[in-house]
Amino acid sequence: MALPPSDPSPLRPLQLSAEQVALAADFHEAYARLVLGEADSEQRPTSHALIEAASAYRLAGQWRLLVDPRLAVRGALAQAADLFTRAGLTFGAYLQASLAPRGVERSTRERWTRRLLLHGSTNDAMRRETDDLLDHPQQQAYLLLACAVLAGQDPEARDTLTGFATESPHRVGVVPVGSLAMPVRMFWGLALNLLEEDGDHAAESYAATLSELSRAYAKSVDLAMANELTWFKAAAPVDVADLDVIGAMAMGVRRFGEVRMRRLLADVAGELPAVAGVPLNIGMNVARPPGPHIPPLDL
Repeated sequence: MALPPSDPSPLRPLQLSAEQVALAADFHEAYARLVLGEADSEQRPTSHALIEAASAYRLAGQWRLLVDPRLAVRGALAQAADLFTRAGLTFGAYLQASLAPRGVERSTRERWTRRLLLHGSTNDAMRRETDDLLDHPQQQAYLLLACAVLAGQDPEARDTLTGFATESPHRVGVVPVGSLAMPVRMFWGLALNLLEEDGDHAAESYAATLSELSRAYAKSVDLAMANELTWFKAAAPVDVADLDVIGAMAMGVRRFGEVRMRRLLADVAGELPAVAGVPLNIGMNVARPPGPHIPPLDL
């Protein structure tokens, strides 16, 4: 791999400054607090209020990931995960499992898995125990990823989840998922890779999907940057730090190891634009334990 760039900050390829990032993050956090403050005047906040505040914290966290990943995970993104979960949306589980898995207890993972399996059951009585929110493939995809990465060394959990995932029509589905609107089969494939015992094959497949996601991210950002007015005012309709790519990268590093993931992604580095490295490097930083600086991927 080539020598890393002299400035490893993701701000350089995005042509943004720390001041722009701070202003955007502060704005979204302030809005989240406003929504929650208004909701506190009611005896019980509505799902709409919880989701609106969670979405604002998510945006704030994405901006903060560009300058301080660990602070973003502990702060705004932890708030977003909690609020999404309270609202019943599985993106909260995905955020916890991909960005801060050590805080997820085994009982929580087992509860998430049961919810997923009940919804996929052909038994109508069992299926009625779950809520309608899981009817959307996107909700199932995020919950499956969360359960898959947390299954870890539990063979029984891996087998159960693998059986569920391989029998699901979403394995070859094309329903768009996430901010990049990628087909659900891609997320399903990532989950199956996380559950696979053959580490070499799974890692290669996982890295190939990551490269596709990061390439889609780069195209999205490139289009957004074309409108300089909205881009430099932090108002472009794009996720500057895409959590689908960042979370997937963090999960891949924890499952397959950073050295292996760096090597596999370096093989396709020449095919990817520099911007594609932004979420990949942030994902590595999120997954990496505190320690000495390690050069970023040079894309």
